[in-house]
Amino acid sequence: MSLQNNFSAFLGAAVLGVIGAAGMFFAEHYRQRNMRNAVVKDLARLEKEISQLKLDLQQLQNQSHIERRSRPKRPNRAYAKKSNSIVSTTTDDYLSAANIDSSDLEFYDLSDEESKKKPDCFQVILKELDEKLELKDIQVIEEVLQRLEDLCLDYPGNPEFLYRIGKAHHKLADACDDKELKEKYLNKGIDACSSALKVVSDHADVHKWYAVLIGSRSKLVPFQDRIHDGNIYKKHVEIALSLNPNDASLHFMLGMFNYELAGLKWYEKKIAAALFGSSPESTYEEACFQFLETERLSTFEWKENRLMIAKCKIAMREYKTAVEWLYRATQGHCTSLDGKVDNEIDTLLQKYKQY
Repeated sequence: MSLQNNFSAFLGAAVLGVIGAAGMFFAEHYRQRNMRNAVVKDLARLEKEISQLKLDLQQLQNQSHIERRSRPKRPNRAYAKKSNSIVSTTTDDYLSAANIDSSDLEFYDLSDEESKKKPDCFQVILKELDEKLELKDIQVIEEVLQRLEDLCLDYPGNPEFLYRIGKAHHKLADACDDKELKEKYLNKGIDACSSALKVVSDHADVHKWYAVLIGSRSKLVPFQDRIHDGNIYKKHVEIALSLNPNDASLHFMLGMFNYELAGLKWYEKKIAAALFGSSPESTYEEACFQFLETERLSTFEWKENRLMIAKCKIAMREYKTAVEWLYRATQGHCTSLDGKVDNEIDTLLQKYKQY
C-alpha cells in the first residue's frame, strides 16, 4: 500500500511535472511568439521611418538644388553671345517668384557646372518653344505661354523665358480684334520683357521684343503717347541692331519706324516738336533701304517685308517696281496670325496692277 501510495504520489508528481513542463513550454513559446511579433512590429515601424527619412532627404536635396540654382550671380555679359538668339503679369511678379529684389536683380547663370552636364537640354527646350511660337495656331500659342510661365517658376528671372513670354503675348495680341484685350496682352508682354531687361542689358532678343511690344502698343494710344513710345521703340531697336546687326527682323523694325515717320502729317510733326523739342524725321528712301536689307538677310520669303517695299515704292511713285514687289509678296510666307496682309496686297494689286 505504501508502494502503491508512493507510486501514486510519483505518478501524480510526474503528471504535475509534465503539466508544469508543458505549461513552461507553452509559456516560453508564448513569450517567444510575443517577442517575434514585437520584432516584426519594430521592423515595420523602422521600415516606415526609413521610408519617411528617404522622402525627407529627397525633399531636402530638391530644396538644396533649387536654392543652389537660384543663388544670386552677377549678370554674365557674355550671355547674349552664348545664346543664339501667369500667372504673373507685372515686372515685380515675374521677379518675386525667385525672391529677387528689384534693387539687386540676378538671373540663372546657365553656364555653371550643373548646366554644363546637360548643355543640350536647355537648347532643346528653347528650340521646341520657338518652333511652336512660329505656328499660327492660337491654342498652341496659349499652351506655349502657359509652359513658359511654368518654366519661369523653375528658372525665375531667366531672360530666355521672359522675352519669349513677351513674344507669345504679342502673337496673341496680333490675332485679337478686341482693343481692350489686345492692349492687355501687350502690357503683359511688356512687363515680361521689362523684367528681362532688369537682369540683362546686352541680350539682343530681349531688346527686340520689348521694342516690338512697345511698337504694337503705340498703335492703340493717343498721338502724344505714340511719339513717346516711338522714341523708346527706336532706342531698343538700335541697341538690338548693335548687338546683332545681321538680324533681318531688326532691319524690318527700323524700316517700319522710318516708314511711319515719313508718313507723319505736317501738323503731327509740329505737335511732336512742341512736345519733345524736335520733330522726328525720316524718308521713304531710308525706310526702303532697311526693308531691302531685310530681304537680303532674311532666311525665308517674307511676305510682310515685300509688301512694305512695295508701299515704299508707291510712296516714291515707282509704281511698276511696286507692282513687281506685290506679286513677289503673294508668293511669300506670312508671319502674322490674321489675313490682313493678304487683304492689303490684293487691294493694292487691284489699284496699281495697270502699271
